[in-house]
Amino acid sequence: MINRLVIALCALAAAAIALAVTWLLASSTAYDLGYAEGQAAAAQACQQAQLGALQNVIDSTKGLTAAANAASQELGKTISARRQADARTTQEIRDALATTAPQRAGCVFDAGVMQQLDDARRRAAEAAASGIRSAVPTPR
Repeated sequence: MINRLVIALCALAAAAIALAVTWLLASSTAYDLGYAEGQAAAAQACQQAQLGALQNVIDSTKGLTAAANAASQELGKTISARRQADARTTQEIRDALATTAPQRAGCVFDAGVMQQLDDARRRAAEAAASGIRSAVPTPR
């Protein structure tokens, strides 16, 4: 009977050891799975943050592109207005000079021509000082 008792105790001890080993393996596997899931979640969160930052850059670039296009169109309008004002001024000076062409042989200029030349000089100086983006000065 003692042999049976010893065998039963040995079997019980072997079962307990097998159960402990199984529990250790299961808990180790569960830890590894949890750790892997945590790493995957952290990596996904990092990717989402990077995608969000990239989308912000794209949106910002779209805004900057729209602003650059608007500025380009405004600059084109300013250049066009400047060209028209310059053409108008040039034509006014030519017309004024044409009325006194015979008198200029002796370098005599009409007072109106001199006034227009002075106005043209003033507008040219203002344009040179203020740059292309300023308002186009109108002839008097």
